[in-house]
Amino acid sequence: MEPSAKTGSGHLDRLAEATVVAACELADAVEVERWSAGAVEDAACALEVLAGALGRLDPESADILSVVPVAVAALLERTEQAHAEAAAPDGEEAGGATVTGTELRRALAFHGITRSRVHRLGPALVTVTLAPADAQALAALLLPRGALPRRARPVEAEELWGGGPARTAAAALAEALVPHGVGTYARVLGSGQVSAGLTPQAARSVVAALTSSSAPRPRRRGLGPGYMGLNSGGR
Repeated sequence: MEPSAKTGSGHLDRLAEATVVAACELADAVEVERWSAGAVEDAACALEVLAGALGRLDPESADILSVVPVAVAALLERTEQAHAEAAAPDGEEAGGATVTGTELRRALAFHGITRSRVHRLGPALVTVTLAPADAQALAALLLPRGALPRRARPVEAEELWGGGPARTAAAALAEALVPHGVGTYARVLGSGQVSAGLTPQAARSVVAALTSSSAPRPRRRGLGPGYMGLNSGGR
């Protein structure tokens, strides 16, 4: 039986070559056309798919390419928030967001959260990418000592509770961010990490909360699939 066109020898090589040709055509088109939101999303999705495919080479390659889903998520968040940039007064918030990002990294490091990634996505959004355990620890740090999360939860956080370490950590962090400003969120990325989004004002509020204590607070560890996080006694 002869191999089909989709499974025969060299099929993968032909697809990879076609991908390069398409990418070159896209790069050439960028010189004369402006990116639309849909085009950005499609191209970003292609990056993530290609990274996933190349990650099948071996575990080391997968580890090298693990940054791609995080970068894609940050890029898409930046695109979603682009309309808010036009409303920023004379770039004032852009400078504030830059300072806030640096301060936020320092505040997180002070409490032992050193593997986070802080991105400034224009003047309207600062994102923080965290491992689930670090996201849960940040949620604990943002709550007053001995306090439980508010009973009124963000709608998007409600369905995350009890869905595993990453989803539970995202739900806990989303709740802990609510008092720091409107428009904050936390969600699980395809990589399994947790991404939190904050306005510059919310980021400054978080920095103030993290630096209000002179000593680091103890961290929670040992999250499991059934762990109900900070609100385990109230559900």
